[in-house]
Amino acid sequence: MATIYLNKQNLFSNLDKISKINPNILAVIKDNAYGHGIFSISKLLREYGIRKVCVRNIDEANLVREFEEILIFNPPTNRNAINFSYAINSLSQLKKNRHPYIHLKIDTGFRRNGILEEELDETLEIIRQRKFELRGVFSHFCCADEFGCDTFIQYDKFLKIKEKIEKFCKKYNIKCPYFHIANSAALSKLPDTLDFVRPGIAIYGGIDGYEPVMSLEADVVSVRELDAKEGCGYNKTFMSEKKIKISTIDVGYADGIPYFTNGCKLKDTEALGKISMDYMIVKGEFKKIVVFDDIKEFVKNFDTITYDILVKMSPRIKRKIIESDNGNSVKQSDKIHS
Repeated sequence: MATIYLNKQNLFSNLDKISKINPNILAVIKDNAYGHGIFSISKLLREYGIRKVCVRNIDEANLVREFEEILIFNPPTNRNAINFSYAINSLSQLKKNRHPYIHLKIDTGFRRNGILEEELDETLEIIRQRKFELRGVFSHFCCADEFGCDTFIQYDKFLKIKEKIEKFCKKYNIKCPYFHIANSAALSKLPDTLDFVRPGIAIYGGIDGYEPVMSLEADVVSVRELDAKEGCGYNKTFMSEKKIKISTIDVGYADGIPYFTNGCKLKDTEALGKISMDYMIVKGEFKKIVVFDDIKEFVKNFDTITYDILVKMSPRIKRKIIESDNGNSVKQSDKIHS
């Protein structure tokens, strides 16, 4: 069976690096922790000392209720647990909301969602009148992974809104919220990362400068010998020039590997021809194959980004945590998390 291994040492190394920038980490574990497995990653984050996380919806929040605070990006409107915070993405959502604990999202230029600057006065007045607890205020960068001025234009706009909200809270004797805007790509770019940082892909090592957490290993289900001028797989898009050994491994596009028709470079070898739904044919004779151990390298096979591959890793694939024992990798096989 294919297995996803999660490298605890690399995860903690990434968190250490982020902590040196700002120790107050609001960790993003939405979409099954970017495909890594929300149970496994949550366990490791709590062990590290992370107290606050972000999830996509109420279903994910209910899976990780042990955290001190859980920010739900796409929440319902009904009241819920005291450690659940609802992200308010629009003025109309705020008017329907009945949950007392909120984070206000500000649209500083992404134009995807968030409170508009001209709506801020009305928004704050609703929060005051309905006695919502404004726990946090945040925004999201649209171009932090590029060089350019957009990030700093958004940042400056957010700072002005921050100052306005702080004055409002002081005027009405309301507890001031904490502010967070620094996503993974912005961590090392901003002059001040404010109260909390909100990293996602950096935690999992999906961008340069951070260690990969996920590796994917597959079992070999059969070995064949391919003659010269003989093809293999669907439509025989691979034709061998000489006699070679080939192995079939138990992972395919149904497991989240992007579809390919003309081979793919793996960690240990190369896949041949077309990928199948549940299998790949690879060059050589093996017992097991490491498909990838660094998503940043594997993604070079495809016209996509690391996020796209990671989040699509099937939850059916078992997850195992790799501990470090005096520099040697020790695989924890007792507990399997999805």
